[in-house]
Amino acid sequence: MRFAVRVGCSLLVLISILLIGASLKAQDASDSDFEAFQEHLQRDYFTVGALLQTVGDYQPDRAAGKNGFFVGNARLQVKGVLDNKFGYQLQANFINSPSILDANVYYNVTSNFSVKAGLFKAPFSYEYLTGAAAIDFVNRSAVVNQLAPKRQVGVQLQGTVAEGKLKYSAGMFNGNGYGGNQNDDNNFLYTARLETSSGFGNSSDNSMMVGINAAYEKNDQASGGNVLSTVPGEQVLIGADSRINYGKLMLAGEFIYGVLAANIGPEYNPLGYYATAGYFVTPKTQLLVRWDYFDGDFIANSSESIVGGVNVFPTDFSEVQLNYSYPVSEGIDFSQILLNLQINF
Repeated sequence: MRFAVRVGCSLLVLISILLIGASLKAQDASDSDFEAFQEHLQRDYFTVGALLQTVGDYQPDRAAGKNGFFVGNARLQVKGVLDNKFGYQLQANFINSPSILDANVYYNVTSNFSVKAGLFKAPFSYEYLTGAAAIDFVNRSAVVNQLAPKRQVGVQLQGTVAEGKLKYSAGMFNGNGYGGNQNDDNNFLYTARLETSSGFGNSSDNSMMVGINAAYEKNDQASGGNVLSTVPGEQVLIGADSRINYGKLMLAGEFIYGVLAANIGPEYNPLGYYATAGYFVTPKTQLLVRWDYFDGDFIANSSESIVGGVNVFPTDFSEVQLNYSYPVSEGIDFSQILLNLQINF
């Protein structure tokens, strides 16, 4: 087992060196041909996009699953805005069942206020609201995967105030996730998010974002969504997140706390957080490190890990991600190496 760990770590270092070297050669590559191609796919009224990800997954000692490769995403999306008022989005992932990820329409009442209805991401958690093609690591953090309400069917109000510096959104949803097209218990999930962002310093690239989230739901039966929904009861979620970009440096973090008053049994309080730091060592190479912690409080598996990452952007529409995850409580034999090859436009 120790030999397998050494081989895995050696391959990790070798791949990292190759990725950084490739990024140095790619810095002067021109994307003009792709930009011309993209112009034909993007119009205000009709835009086509795609995300393709192939992931390699290796663990010296696996608790579940197999070492090997799999297609992480095979997404196709069409969206647009008609007369600057009515917008739509339809997105499918062909490796999932059901395949539909987003199916919604929205109406821009004013330039600062809109109403959205259909299937889409509930407004909770900056990392979850970030698209799969743009997250920092191959996978989202444990706390976001476990506690965020995910995609839901419902209605949302959203807008901006203070010259766009403060964003707000609030929604009412079925609460049983995107796998169910109808409400399964006549109760609703309510979520809300406030987010403020601004620049600072002498550079236009410097920015700071701070957000807060809240959610409430009462379940009469187990349903989809997050881990709290697997136990019937009354649930409350609160969370906060922040992200700072300062030159080549990025700092980000998020905290989510849950309260579940089960219909039968005790109260559960799952919680978790992550803290991330990233630095662009070249214009197209970013090094990252994350502390990832989640306490499932007996309704989900707890975890604590340190994750290192290398992100390389050969072009504006492609990315290579290499991650190494060290589980603090389990030891190096249960570490994980992930390699993501991605094209997105």
